[in-house]
Amino acid sequence: MKFEIKNGERIVITGFNGIGKSTLLKTLMGEINPLAGEYRFSDTIKSIGYYEQDLKWENEEDIPLDIISREYPQLTVKQVRKYLADCAIKKEHVMQEIRTLSGGEQSKVKLCKLVLKPCNVLILDEPTNHLDEDTKEELKKAIKDFKGTIILVSHESSFYKDLDARVINIKDLCI
Repeated sequence: MKFEIKNGERIVITGFNGIGKSTLLKTLMGEINPLAGEYRFSDTIKSIGYYEQDLKWENEEDIPLDIISREYPQLTVKQVRKYLADCAIKKEHVMQEIRTLSGGEQSKVKLCKLVLKPCNVLILDEPTNHLDEDTKEELKKAIKDFKGTIILVSHESSFYKDLDARVINIKDLCI
């Protein structure tokens, strides 16, 4: 089986839970070895932005301000606070331990990290998990505005139906 994604293309991967969608993305990101076959990325890829659905942190006692500041040390505290606010992270949550935040607030911190990363490929694993409807709409707008290649895993057809994307059910790749 051969599977190709062209530069600038938007792909949505769907399928039952446990069928291998996240495994595919983790393989593409080099987090796990391929179960079979091989893959390669085009030379035109400068950087990949990856949103992993798992809410795991290097240090669960870190606060969002420190997480973003450590990842982007060139930013001032004021700039970091602005980016966090732009990602709808409430002022009172900026100084709260990440482990004490709701899944939605943690997801927003992860999305903030992603917004700041210059990349031409986005790999998004269930980014709408934990998000409220307003945040989902903002995420959808950001995805529509993104100029690069997107690989999105999602179960929410209402989220991806108007993203102008090729939809692939992963079971069709496994045949």
